[in-house]
Amino acid sequence: MTAYEADPIGFLTECQREYGDLFRFDTGVVVAGDPELIQRVLARTNRDSVPNANPLDGGRFPTPEQTRRWMRARQLALPIFRSAALPARLPAVRRALAADLDALDGVRFDPTENAWAVCVRALLPLYVPDPAPGLVDALLGSFDASLRAGEAAVRVPRWMPSRLRRRVRSADQRVRDEIAPMLAPACPAHAAPEHGGLRHDGSEDHEPPGTLLEHILAQPEPAPRDIAMGAIGFTFLGAIGTMGAVWCWLLYCLAAHPEAAERVRAEAAAASDGEIVRRPERALPYTHAFVHEVLRVYPPAWLLGRDAITDLDLGGHRVPAGTAIMFSPYLLHHDPRWWDAPERFDPERWLKAEPPHAPNAYLPFASGPRGCLGTHLGIAVLVLTAAHISVHQRLEAPGLDRVTPHFGPSTLTPKGMTCRLVGTS
Repeated sequence: MTAYEADPIGFLTECQREYGDLFRFDTGVVVAGDPELIQRVLARTNRDSVPNANPLDGGRFPTPEQTRRWMRARQLALPIFRSAALPARLPAVRRALAADLDALDGVRFDPTENAWAVCVRALLPLYVPDPAPGLVDALLGSFDASLRAGEAAVRVPRWMPSRLRRRVRSADQRVRDEIAPMLAPACPAHAAPEHGGLRHDGSEDHEPPGTLLEHILAQPEPAPRDIAMGAIGFTFLGAIGTMGAVWCWLLYCLAAHPEAAERVRAEAAAASDGEIVRRPERALPYTHAFVHEVLRVYPPAWLLGRDAITDLDLGGHRVPAGTAIMFSPYLLHHDPRWWDAPERFDPERWLKAEPPHAPNAYLPFASGPRGCLGTHLGIAVLVLTAAHISVHQRLEAPGLDRVTPHFGPSTLTPKGMTCRLVGTS
């Protein structure tokens, strides 16, 4: 553990080199490095394995009923996050991003101290109409409490009093208290959903409402309160951790690769606002490729895992139930077996006709039944951020040679980065 904590990536790389693509890290923990093995585990999540147990709950696995209810919450939220549903909400997302980026004009800041708030305000237009400041504060408080608990890496039996657990539960309850009035029958959104209902010709409109809240309130059968809470509050909390981390690396890469940043600027300046918000990946193909390269080099969730709930056969090895199966998207993304010249930052690799990697070797947001729900939205937020900064602001980031990756328990963030945005128009 001393060697691992001193250099997590170096230690895991050396173990992989010596022991192969499946090795035992510790009692009850194995690490997989082969993309096919990893995909097999991810694809069968909820059947053969579950996401790693919460240490503040004593490391207990979720019950089958808890898994079913969580998946119902995901299914309830899914229509809002499909790529076809995003264009209607992206103008609001873009306005929120622009307001936060412009507010940073002239301020010297560490991206890791601003990213979470920027991402919360950018993502909320898909969740609720006109979000109140109290909801923003509650979500940030809940995320911060969970992050601190994760950093502490303390395993606490459920029967033992825990200050960390009390803080997390108190912060989560504040989120519930903010959301509960929105789900009440008297809520204005019940009477006036932004979209949905009947078309002018009387036919049924199957398009989902504009926000997740409106979509939930428009259901023919009311969703159970805990399912609705999970869909709004806790899918959101799962998204902002990874989004905030990669938002920091986006700023780093814009500053560290000026030639690529200039191509982003030229492309964004030539595209119309309408094209950008309707289909940012089509209007800004190079910027889209730039974002994918940031996600490759600096995957925000650098270490992920599943807990086996049944005995598994992986690569000819028996992995008993109760084993944690860990894998690192960072190692996958930097392995020359799966990528050409992985050490080079090269957005161009994403513009070629063929995929730039071996099958299943690109996992910035995991995959399978518990993969990130907001993948399309997250990429759109990053593309819109890069486009706004490159056209409307000058990014200053001195001392990039002193910035180092911080491999935290849950996210990969740049340590020691300071930057400033200066308006150019």
